[in-house]
Amino acid sequence: MKHTFTVTVSRGLEDVLATELRRMGLQKVTPERGTVRFTGPLKDGLRACLWCRTGSRVLLQIARFQANHPDELYEALHRIRWEEHLAPDGMLWVDFVGTSRDIRHSQFGARLTKDAIVDRLRTPSGTRPGVDRDNPDVRVHIHLKHSVFTVSIDLSGASLHWRTPKRRMTEAPLKENLAAALLMMMDWPKRSRAGEPLIDPMCGSGTIVQEGAAIAANLPPGRFRRDWGFSRWRGHDPAAWRALLQESHEAQVRPKSLVLGFDHDEDVVAVARYNCQQLGMSNLTIKKRALSDLQPPEGAPPGLLVTNPPYGERIGDDTLFGLYGHLGDLLRNRMLGYGVGVLAPAGPLSKSIGLRTDKRHVLHNGPLECRYLELSISTEAPQRY
Repeated sequence: MKHTFTVTVSRGLEDVLATELRRMGLQKVTPERGTVRFTGPLKDGLRACLWCRTGSRVLLQIARFQANHPDELYEALHRIRWEEHLAPDGMLWVDFVGTSRDIRHSQFGARLTKDAIVDRLRTPSGTRPGVDRDNPDVRVHIHLKHSVFTVSIDLSGASLHWRTPKRRMTEAPLKENLAAALLMMMDWPKRSRAGEPLIDPMCGSGTIVQEGAAIAANLPPGRFRRDWGFSRWRGHDPAAWRALLQESHEAQVRPKSLVLGFDHDEDVVAVARYNCQQLGMSNLTIKKRALSDLQPPEGAPPGLLVTNPPYGERIGDDTLFGLYGHLGDLLRNRMLGYGVGVLAPAGPLSKSIGLRTDKRHVLHNGPLECRYLELSISTEAPQRY
């Protein structure tokens, strides 16, 4: 049976996610604003949960209809065969996105949805589903736009950027799915297969290099997740999930690339090393090293440098122009032949690197609008006079 799936994604990354889903072999992949849709059997939705690096949630559409009044919405929701998704004594949560003339608050829409589901499943003896935000058996997602309601089961549960519950964080960490997207935009999967190194000279808690090491080893990002949105959903296919897990074990490869993370702060380095251990990243090296000591790894070909330097809006320091200028000088003089990606805030700080960019992408790091700068460093050192 074919289903329609929606994968949510941060604005600006729709095409990156669409490319990733196509590489998984998924069909009819269509990017839209903030989402990418595809169609296929249930197993394809489970595959996206296990392997998607850049998306946030995987939603399985179960109904789509137009309603112009709350009573019409209730009746349409009540007609859905919720008994195929949730037991009468199960736990439920509803995420409602969007408003209309009659549904002006998402909380009202969520409460109306919950009432329709509960009334449908209430037994003669009074048994009815409960509500649990943190650990529901089924998470329902409702999207409202122009009086059209799309009703979905959230297969992912917690956001896909959560790779492991044991991860430690430093101040203002980069989300894993954004880090993976930065690498995808620089064609890291192909570069890693060619044996090029990956370096982050300001690695913080190590998110970029951890994602890079996982991509190089072809490790699925969902490998450590045990509780999914589909785990207690009545439509789950455990056999299909077990088959996908077995495929993922067989798909792992021996990495060809060096993956190196550096930071000047010993405490930050300790956090990054701990995270690497939790993720089983044997092909990743984290060291304490000042930015001024940046050098390409000896004996390795030119590769990729991707970093997310600190910025004033994030850590309360607006005197970082010198750091960005210093980074630009180091790249120009030492990282010859490298591809470089720098995620920086929108505004003058990103321009202080002083290097011509090949591409500038508008992205969002949480609520902050950023620029992702792609640069190609010449293979020839600057002439000195």
